[in-house]
Amino acid sequence: MKAKILLLLAIMLPLWACSQTRMLNSLPTGDGITKVYIGPAMMKLSGGMVDMYASEYSNVIKDVKSVEVYSCENKLKCASVIAAFEKLLAQYNTEQMVESEEGGERSLIYIVMDKDNEEIGGMLIFNSEPGEVDIVAINGKIDPSAFVQQ
Repeated sequence: MKAKILLLLAIMLPLWACSQTRMLNSLPTGDGITKVYIGPAMMKLSGGMVDMYASEYSNVIKDVKSVEVYSCENKLKCASVIAAFEKLLAQYNTEQMVESEEGGERSLIYIVMDKDNEEIGGMLIFNSEPGEVDIVAINGKIDPSAFVQQ
């Protein structure tokens, strides 16, 4: 019995770890909603491509662990997506960097601070317009000085 419990824990532990790194898991799903997750392995592969094609940006993404893209084109679910995103902001240690509104379109950019509030541990980018909501979550250390060096 102990062996079965240990085996179950060994199987479940990586799943729990993966679910904790995905920032957008709590957002609604269903018709008209698309979710894309780019994990650490793909980020490592893309890092090599960046070195080949755009080496000046390699410092910007070198410590990014994953990227999530979420898109809701279901007009009936947009309000619940926005409410879920606001709950998500309260869950993390975020600071708003940018807010822009024009002609019904709204764009917001938040940085996500690490536990010690010393480094930027990620970024949330939110864009909404009537009938559509798009969110991008970047998980991993982001060095603001890397943008300036470009």
